Amino acid sequence: MTKPIACLAPMDGFTDTAYRRIVRKLNPEVVLFSEFTSINGIEHSDFVRSRLDFSQEELPYIIQLFGNEPELFAKTVESFKDSGVSGIDINMGCPSKNIIKANAGGSLMNDKDLACRIVEASCKAGDIPVSVKTRLGWDNRDNLVSFVSGLVDAGACMISIHGRTFKQKYKGVADWGPIYDLKKKTSVPVIGNGDLKGKEHALHMLKNLDGYMIGRASIGNPWVFWSDEERAALRLKDKIDVMIHHFQLIREFKEEKKAVIEFRKHVSGYIRGFSGAKGCRALLMRCESEKELIKEAESIAQYYESKATDETE
Repeated sequence: MTKPIACLAPMDGFTDTAYRRIVRKLNPEVVLFSEFTSINGIEHSDFVRSRLDFSQEELPYIIQLFGNEPELFAKTVESFKDSGVSGIDINMGCPSKNIIKANAGGSLMNDKDLACRIVEASCKAGDIPVSVKTRLGWDNRDNLVSFVSGLVDAGACMISIHGRTFKQKYKGVADWGPIYDLKKKTSVPVIGNGDLKGKEHALHMLKNLDGYMIGRASIGNPWVFWSDEERAALRLKDKIDVMIHHFQLIREFKEEKKAVIEFRKHVSGYIRGFSGAKGCRALLMRCESEKELIKEAESIAQYYESKATDETE
């Protein structure tokens, strides 16, 4: 991977194949991660497994999994060894109550032995690189180096750290200091994550790290990996054209009504930063069909394009 390594964070409900293909088209070198996916779900549901389907254009592409059974991790990883995926990432940081209750995600920070056995089993199961995404710790940062050292000894080849503890969830400000300290004591690539607004902000925060991962700031904003100057040069029409293409990619694997409703969560990201954006978002949120959504989006683009032309004449 080219350094610094730039990654699109795994986000349930957002980083599906449609959005990954949009991000890839605009960012050839960004490492794409799948949606956060349960190994138990993969075991029992073809639908859940299908969420991880990808096209060759998405590579490098890493699947992110969560669970708590080393044997099932091994079975799952082995099932992907001939799929062409670039890697397997194990989530050990999700703060969701349901995930914690199932002794997965962030709860593994409290069970180093199980966490290491999961990594070891996954590494032995197939010739696929295994990485881990975690947090600073459960309620403090004291055990971060020890925890990560165990994961690396078990075979993890890359570590991504969100700069908050489990207890913080998404409150407060991400603390990158412990991540920099960790890198000094870790031989594998370390990726920083948390509160990044864009490429230039990420490069400013990078320091001694090997790469960065952008999550929430990328929603409806596939240009987040561009420079501030490049993003500033985008016209609203450019953004709406990409937004429509994104929706059309979703329609390739979701029926119309569901696609229209689910796409609303992306609209606020695409339609922002200009006078009248709030009203335009509200208009698009009310659309109930593919035809209506595309027609209204194109009308918004045409209106603001003609308005910009009038202002320059």
